[in-house]
Amino acid sequence: MRDKVEFHNTHIVLEMPSHITKQIISIRKQQKDDFRASLPVEITLAGSSGVGVLEPKQDSDKVFSKLHSIALRTAPIKAAFGKVLRFPNTDIFAFTIKDEGPFHRLHEQIADSGIFFLRSPYPYTPHCTLRSRSLVTEIEANELFGLQIPDEFVLDTMSVLSLYQDSSTGEISVPVLHKVKLSGTI
Repeated sequence: MRDKVEFHNTHIVLEMPSHITKQIISIRKQQKDDFRASLPVEITLAGSSGVGVLEPKQDSDKVFSKLHSIALRTAPIKAAFGKVLRFPNTDIFAFTIKDEGPFHRLHEQIADSGIFFLRSPYPYTPHCTLRSRSLVTEIEANELFGLQIPDEFVLDTMSVLSLYQDSSTGEISVPVLHKVKLSGTI
């Protein structure tokens, strides 16, 4: 039995395959977004929109068990990026997903699983963030809106990640607390 985990700024995500990760990291570096480039490339299922981050003081074994059950019922998701979106009133740019249906269904399963979450003021929007650094010039925005990655990809790994930033150094760490493969057939 492993030690219990206390959740801190903890998200549930789908990890991107390595060939897509490399392309997204390259975009983040071209955009000079060091913070975003230091983060994993993923599609958030719980944390930034829809349900918020995990409630800190809940039993981690129960959370991981519920996620494992969901993963056993969920087939790997075949996906492709759509257009680039700029979230309203922000400098956050992200690739949308062409078929959001499987992501919304998985988000709803997680939201209805009995896992506890803090509130998020934003509706669930599956996306992959490209840039969150301010200020964005009109030229940079137009560059971002013109980006495309036409490759289809398969998402088959759901992870639980916590985000820590050292207040004195600014250093970012994102430990993976749990990982499970999507292995359903439906």
